[in-house]
Amino acid sequence: MTAIAVWCVATVMGAAGGLVLDGTYGQFRKWNAGVNGTLEMEFKTRSPNGLLMYTDDGGTYDFFELKMVEGTMRLRYNLGAGAQILMAGHDLYDGRWHRVAIERRGRVTALTVDNATSAAASAGKELQFGRLASNSAVYVGGMPGWYNGRLTRLALPSVIFEPRFSGAVRNIVYTDDFYPYPRRQTAVTDTNRQPKVST
Repeated sequence: MTAIAVWCVATVMGAAGGLVLDGTYGQFRKWNAGVNGTLEMEFKTRSPNGLLMYTDDGGTYDFFELKMVEGTMRLRYNLGAGAQILMAGHDLYDGRWHRVAIERRGRVTALTVDNATSAAASAGKELQFGRLASNSAVYVGGMPGWYNGRLTRLALPSVIFEPRFSGAVRNIVYTDDFYPYPRRQTAVTDTNRQPKVST
């Protein structure tokens, strides 16, 4: 199945069932997390494990990795002072819609799943998330295969080996330094105008 075919399926199901990800991934515009911003989405799955979202600073050290681990949402991130982990929710593979949000407020990063929140303060002095020019796109559901030969372009190279998310996502919304008001995101297109949602 080509990228276009997968995108058409996702678009048709977008209103009712969300973007269906089953061995596929979606590529969305960069999240300019800066020092204040949020990234949220709704998801549903029957699988207890899988990479839901990843973005980084282009291979230096800053990253956000959001994944299901045995039915619990785990956020692993680095803002320059070493990796930190937040976990929230449990038994999230019940096939129902759940809301997950990452929120940055200066030194504090929070992970919220439904009504459960976990937060921690970063120890580093540099709180800015990368530089927009070199930051990666936001990948939802898995990583593009082309990273296999370019692991040095990943701040967390092991992310390429994570199992892909199997389920559906919808209402991907960012706020960031460029857009302080919530904005729903759509898949990014390349120079050939082909949506970056592929197997």
